Amino acid sequence: MFWEATPEEMRNFVADPQKGSRHNRGGAVDVSIYDLQTGKTVDFGGGYDEFSERSFIDYPGGSPLQRWHRELLAFYMVKEGFSRNPDEWWHFDFSDWQRYPILNVTFDQLQ
Repeated sequence: MFWEATPEEMRNFVADPQKGSRHNRGGAVDVSIYDLQTGKTVDFGGGYDEFSERSFIDYPGGSPLQRWHRELLAFYMVKEGFSRNPDEWWHFDFSDWQRYPILNVTFDQLQ
């Protein structure tokens, strides 16, 4: 339903259910940075799962601090073996994600 409800020009933000996704293979994560002092997520200049140009990793807008937050997050994720998704600043793929099978299980079933 999600795939069908998404306009075709925005489908780069969602997975084709016929092909599966990196997420349901267990090979991707969506992450942010949480500020322990404020108790809030830091500002990245665009919202998580926002379907707009502000989601792109090369988005030139926003403040210098917002762009720095994106680069800080990317630096540490890449350092740990993840790669960036050009369409989503929050999305990181683990290497060889393609080799994992597509799963459709609940968290309870994983225990």
